[in-house]
Amino acid sequence: MRFSTILLGMLASTVFNGASANTFIDQSSVSLTARNFYFDRDYTQASPSQRDWAQGFILKANSGYTSGQIGLGLDILALAGFNLLGNSNQDYIGSGLLPVYADNSRADQTGELRWTVKAKYQDSTLHIGTLTPMFPVLFASPARLFQQNYRGAHLQVNEIDNLKLHGIYVDRVNHRDSTNYEKIRVGNPNGRFESAAESSGLHMLGADYKIDDQATAQIYHANLHDIYQQHFLGLKTKYDIGIGNFLSDLRLFISEDSGDALAGHIENQHFSGIFGLNRSNHTFSLGYMQSFGDTALPTLSGSEPAVFLDSMSADFSNINEKVYHARYDYDFKDTPLNGLKFMTRYSKGVAIEIRNLPGQEFEQEAIDFDLSYRIPTGKLEGLNLRARHSHYRNDIPPAGMAFRSDDETRFNIDYTWTFK
Repeated sequence: MRFSTILLGMLASTVFNGASANTFIDQSSVSLTARNFYFDRDYTQASPSQRDWAQGFILKANSGYTSGQIGLGLDILALAGFNLLGNSNQDYIGSGLLPVYADNSRADQTGELRWTVKAKYQDSTLHIGTLTPMFPVLFASPARLFQQNYRGAHLQVNEIDNLKLHGIYVDRVNHRDSTNYEKIRVGNPNGRFESAAESSGLHMLGADYKIDDQATAQIYHANLHDIYQQHFLGLKTKYDIGIGNFLSDLRLFISEDSGDALAGHIENQHFSGIFGLNRSNHTFSLGYMQSFGDTALPTLSGSEPAVFLDSMSADFSNINEKVYHARYDYDFKDTPLNGLKFMTRYSKGVAIEIRNLPGQEFEQEAIDFDLSYRIPTGKLEGLNLRARHSHYRNDIPPAGMAFRSDDETRFNIDYTWTFK
């Protein structure tokens, strides 16, 4: 990242200019999030459960841009985590909340400091350093105490109305339960591929286009060097049909091995679509997913597939799997319980094939519940409480499998202070 070092030096020199310093500081923002996270995944088979309880602090300090034709800026991310279970969590395998040592113990505290240099020309931006991309083909998982992040460069072009263009290159990943950067790997749950091969880097190109106020389209391409390349097409809509809003979310992934194919043969087409009706405080949705091709849908290690179903205990994207999905949401807005939201969903996957268990088909299902409350007013405005539970079952032999039947519970308490 030699270029980022040069850019950082340029930034330091320009900030000392009075006019530059004004915009650099006046447009800055600082926030501190306190996050308390309890995670308990209790497997039904005779295997150790996953359990952790941790307190995290997330400090984000984002500068403005210096004045001039090209503005420069600096973003800083500081993370600190504290183990609240002490030595008692040594009896449980890691959950992804905290780093785990060879003897299965966790440190009493953990922390790291990350930075990103940025530049702006007109409405377009360039970020170099720590990135948290949230794209269909490059997704930094936010599902634990700290969000996964990557090291690289991200160019976003915003010069055309309603169109955002993205170009990204990343060469290292910092996982949710790690303080170190490491090479990027393909995810290999259930032994889907020949190996969890590591790559020298990933590049991505993509575009988001706002067709109108009711519809947005996406197209993306990513190449995990010498492992796989992936194309994505997506369409999200929201139309008022008189009795309520009709919602749709359609996603198509097309993946194949590339270069030296270090993880072996990869060939998959994955479609997912969900349709919903939102009327007043209620939203009813029905969805379907299907995986085609010789292999499962490839994703990056430590992340989740960016399909519409964000399952807690499994990813529902095995070889040839068909998934049926029903969901209900209720938003307590305009009631005395304003700020409270409830969600429940049922997902059933059938015709599952496992690469290491040829000639057999399996099934899986999950019932999930999610209840969250964000205090809307008063001294504790913004305090967010969230409880989630999943009842997950499959009939896949558990030996060597990443996804096993379990009952999972998560609790979060989040509060963010914003300083101006």
